[in-house]
Amino acid sequence: MSLKYFKFHFAILVIFGIATQACGVSQKATPALAESPASFTATADVQKIIPTATARATATASTNATPTIAVVPSPTSPTVTVTAVNGRLAIRSGPDMTFDAIATLNQGETVTALARSILNGWVQISIPSQEGKTGWVSTLTDYSTVSGNVLDLPRIDVVEWPVGSYLVNCTTHQMVVEPEDKTLEPVSDSPKNRVWFSPGLYKIYDFDVSGHPQVKDLDLLSRTEVKIIKDGDGQQSECP
Repeated sequence: MSLKYFKFHFAILVIFGIATQACGVSQKATPALAESPASFTATADVQKIIPTATARATATASTNATPTIAVVPSPTSPTVTVTAVNGRLAIRSGPDMTFDAIATLNQGETVTALARSILNGWVQISIPSQEGKTGWVSTLTDYSTVSGNVLDLPRIDVVEWPVGSYLVNCTTHQMVVEPEDKTLEPVSDSPKNRVWFSPGLYKIYDFDVSGHPQVKDLDLLSRTEVKIIKDGDGQQSECP
């Protein structure tokens, strides 16, 4: 083998070796270049997910938040009181003197008014001596004083008027009934001896006896009939 041939082959081997090393470097460098985009993509995905999760959490929290409710206090009823003065104050079953007196308010006793009547001068109260029951008192009498504005109370427009009652004179004398100033004829003049009256307080006087003595003091209730059997001379009689 000549020297020229040896140099030729040696040059080919050197070129081949260089080429092989270049390929190896190229093959090793390629994955490194491929990893960089992959790493960047992963980082980008993380950056996208985190803000999205935060936004959803914020939206959920906003949706589930408990709303604040403003509580408006209900208006309270006005306070109106009635006090009995100068004696006992009659409590009646309705807002008028024609209704029965069903209880009394003692002097100095104070109660709270519940309502007012469409008829001026009367307020509804709870009866102190009868738990759970109500009655009516006059605000225009000398036996009551009022504290507060009655017009601020709720108004009751319906008034169920009481059924009247009768007084019957069973004596032989003529009687006069006050304050109505009505006459009850003697029993001999029937049926004029039987007269209708509204419920209330009455005094009965014997008109045929000198001085017109009082023979009866009564509280006439509704749906009743009261007989006068004793005259001013003390004589008692019975109705036929």
